[in-house]
Amino acid sequence: MKSTRAATTLVFFLTGAIFASWAARIPAVQERLDLSPGELALAVLGIEGGAVAGLSLGAVLSARLGSRNSLRIGFPVYGAGMLAVALAPGLGWLAAALALTTIAVSVNDVAMNAQGVELERRARRPVLSRLHAGHGFGVLAGAGLGAAAAGAGIGVPAHFAVVAVAGPLAGLAATTWLVDEPREPGRARPSLPRGRLAPLAAIAFFAFLVDGSAINWSAVHLTGLGAGPALAAAAFAGFALAVAVARLAGDHALEQFGRRATVRAGGMIGLAAAACLVAAGTPALALAGWVLLGAAVAVIAPAVLGAAPGATDVPAAVAIGAVTTVGYLGSFSGPPAIGALAELVGLGTALALVAAACLAIAVLAARISG
Repeated sequence: MKSTRAATTLVFFLTGAIFASWAARIPAVQERLDLSPGELALAVLGIEGGAVAGLSLGAVLSARLGSRNSLRIGFPVYGAGMLAVALAPGLGWLAAALALTTIAVSVNDVAMNAQGVELERRARRPVLSRLHAGHGFGVLAGAGLGAAAAGAGIGVPAHFAVVAVAGPLAGLAATTWLVDEPREPGRARPSLPRGRLAPLAAIAFFAFLVDGSAINWSAVHLTGLGAGPALAAAAFAGFALAVAVARLAGDHALEQFGRRATVRAGGMIGLAAAACLVAAGTPALALAGWVLLGAAVAVIAPAVLGAAPGATDVPAAVAIGAVTTVGYLGSFSGPPAIGALAELVGLGTALALVAAACLAIAVLAARISG
């Protein structure tokens, strides 16, 4: 079982690291294709469309073929998508390549979480949070390597070629040690979150909203408070590191206190952190708020995804796909909503939306079993 957990952790790590390479090289891609900010935003629509479509596809594939075989499809397509991103000759091709890439990311997302849920079932205790920590550390590693490649003057095609070959090959090798979960091909169709699955999906929506807000607004928030570029960039790095580290302890918290109490505590601590962000008058206080926020919400996604299969009679992969789809909608809709509010009341006050999301998580935690 230890080798299976290690292999699953590697799958989580690689899935995060490969896509972080794109995030780290966005300026280089934008410069190579001479894209305006508006054109780049249009390209990012490919990410959002592909991500949502891929979750439904991933749910069907994992329920029909099993998570191991689904990953064996996802990783090669992931590599092909990254190569297509590197070689895209224009805006339309870039958007299509990003859509292909994120379809594969979402297929992997469902499959690796389904594998994690199966490991929890066999171990009879939580393990998903530590697996998610692997994804967080993968994002940090991929971003760091991307920054190093940019600093060394390595072009995007050469950088992405290495990532697109080495990452999927390592991922395919890792699938050798994964386990097979029960398959239900006759019930392998996407489903909306209903019944006891609905509040879990709502919690995912608000948790992903917090995560998306940190990605898009943490550095901007510190910049507005007078921070220099390095300190501003440290805001999201601190948030991401806090998420990854806190997830290492998340399984223990879930085992000791239960999912309901752990998620409620995460929401309440997140509320305090978000209040700190709204009140912050200095970059140091804001940085502390973003780090605390990352630690607070770290275990929420693993907790609700781990609970999803037990809250419904649909196949585990379908339940995971349904909850994650709603979560992605929070990640996509929250940051623009904060931006619109910021135009009216300023960014600091607009971050009250993050506080409201954390409060909603704490309230909805009462609907979690266990």
